[in-house]
Amino acid sequence: MSSDDYLFVYGTLRRGVLRSDAAELVFSQLEADATFIELATMDGRLFEVDGYPAGCYQFAVGSHVMGDLYQVDAAGLFVTLDTYEESDCHFEQPREYQRQRVPVTLGDGSVVYAWVYLYHCSIDVLLMIESGDYLLWQKQNERMVADIKLDQNSGFLEGRLAKLLFWLIVLLVITMAGFWFFGHTEFLSHIKVVEWRSMFGML
Repeated sequence: MSSDDYLFVYGTLRRGVLRSDAAELVFSQLEADATFIELATMDGRLFEVDGYPAGCYQFAVGSHVMGDLYQVDAAGLFVTLDTYEESDCHFEQPREYQRQRVPVTLGDGSVVYAWVYLYHCSIDVLLMIESGDYLLWQKQNERMVADIKLDQNSGFLEGRLAKLLFWLIVLLVITMAGFWFFGHTEFLSHIKVVEWRSMFGML
C-alpha cells in the first residue's frame, strides 16, 4: 500500500452522520483500516437519493462536495467498501456507484488524488443538496433522516430474521427426515428379522 492511497467519503460513512446499522458496521472497519486526515472538498454536486447521498464529480462547476479524507492502511478495506456500495463485478449493471480517483482539495489548498464512490445513475429527479455537505443537510433535516434510518434498520432486521427463519425450517426438515429415515430403517430391520425367523421356523 503506497502512501498516496487516499479515500474520500462524503455520505453515510462520514464521521458524525446518522446511519443504519449496516453502515455502522462498514464505518467501524473504515476506522480500523484507515487513518482520518482532515475535511476536504471535491468539485461537483451532491444529491439526496433515499436516505443516502449521490456525489457527482464535475470539474470547475463552481460547487463543491464536502467530505472526510482518509489514508487507507489496509487494501482489504476496498473489498468491503465495493460490496457496501454495490460497485464490484458481483452486482448487475447499471450500478449506482463506481469507484474512481479524482482530485480532492485539502484545507491548505493542496490537492491529492483520492478514491471516491461516484453516482452513475440519472440525477434528474433527485433533490440537490445545495450546501454539498451531507452532515449539515442531515442536521437541518433531522426528523426526516431519523425516520429513514428507522426504516433502513427495520429492513435490515427483517432480512436477518428471514434468513434465520429459512435456516430453522431447513434444520426442521432435516431433523424430521432423519427421524423418518432411522425409524423406517428400524422398522424394515424388524420385518427382516421376523421373515428370517419365519423361514427358520418352517425348516
